[in-house]
This record gives sequence, C-alpha cells and structure tokens, in this order.
Amino acid sequence: MSSERRAWGSLEREQITAAAVALARREGLGALTIRRLAAEVGASRMALYRHVPDKEALLGLVADAIAADHVRPAEAGDGPWPDRLRALAHGMRRELRAYPGFAELIMTRSNHGPGGLRLAETIAEILAAAGHLEPAQARFYLVFLDVVLGRAHREVHGDPTTPERNARIFEAAQAGSAAPTLKALVPHLRAATADEVFDTELDMLVGAIHAARRQ
Repeated sequence: MSSERRAWGSLEREQITAAAVALARREGLGALTIRRLAAEVGASRMALYRHVPDKEALLGLVADAIAADHVRPAEAGDGPWPDRLRALAHGMRRELRAYPGFAELIMTRSNHGPGGLRLAETIAEILAAAGHLEPAQARFYLVFLDVVLGRAHREVHGDPTTPERNARIFEAAQAGSAAPTLKALVPHLRAATADEVFDTELDMLVGAIHAARRQ
C-alpha cells in the first residue's frame, strides 16, 4: 500500500487494474472497493472515479484482466484440440480458485470485456477444430462452461464428491452387507482427489465430442 498521495493526473488505468488484481488475489473480491483501492495505490477516491465509476465497473475490470492475462496458458493455443481444451480448462479452474469470490462472480455474470471475449473465442476455436457443425459446437461450448465453472464453484462452496461430505454413507456401507458393491468402492472413493474428478469430467467431455463426431 502506498503511504504517499499521488500527484493529480499521474494515475493510469493499467496501474489501477494491476493493483486491483493483486488485492483481489490477496484478499478476495469482497475487499475490492473504491476506498480500499484508492488507499492501495495512494490516490484519492475522486482520482479513481475518473477511471472506474463504481464497484460494478471495478469488478468487471478485474474479471477481464484475469481473463486476458492469467487464464489462457500457451498450451491452449496450439496442438491437438483435446490437449488445448484440457489446458484451457485447467487454466480457468486454477484462476477461479485463486481469487476468493471470483467463482461466484463468474457464475452469475458474463465477462464481456476484451479479455473475456478473447477467452470465449478461444473456447469456440478449440471446439471448431474438433470438426463439428456449428449447432454441436454451441452445445459443447455450453457444456464446457458448465463443467469448468461448475467444478470450480462446487470446490469452493460444497463439493458433493469429497470424502468429508460422503463420510456417513461410506461408514454405513462398510458397517454391514446391504451394499456390497459400494462397500468395495469405498477405499477408492475416499482416495479420489478433486484433480482426478476434474480430469475424468474432461475425459468424458472429450469422449462425448469424439463420439458425436463419429455419429
């Protein structure tokens, strides 16, 4: 945080964006207010209002900067489409979990700035490379968003696949003979990680895209 007030007119939009992204990563989107950000960059609130009119605009600025600069790994830009799709999915999940409150924000509002549009175009390009007609591309585009955003959101707010959530049903299965098939699976269910679940979801999506192409 800066201890000195900036000279009037010296504040740039890029400086505001960088400071806002750093604050969001450190403390979450809930900490993003004009007052707090002004203190962070050593400027008056009025100086910030020249660049960002309100908190909604500030949240949009941060979401777009994350999409533009942090989400899309280099591996998503070249190579076989399944590898690109997986790389992009992992990049999105990583960033959605890195910023407290970001998953909720993206679940409830679209990111339609330049960074968000570039990210959406990348998804569309990868799916187009799979060779489907546009109606199928559109469906898989929406399914991809559902898988990636849904997984990140659940991991923050209550993942139904965690051993903790399923502890009682596992104990019930192991206690008797009423569910022998489930009982045999319990050690494996307890050992499965969130990363393994996500990779399996992506495998299922890629498999569905391949299967639809064959049909």
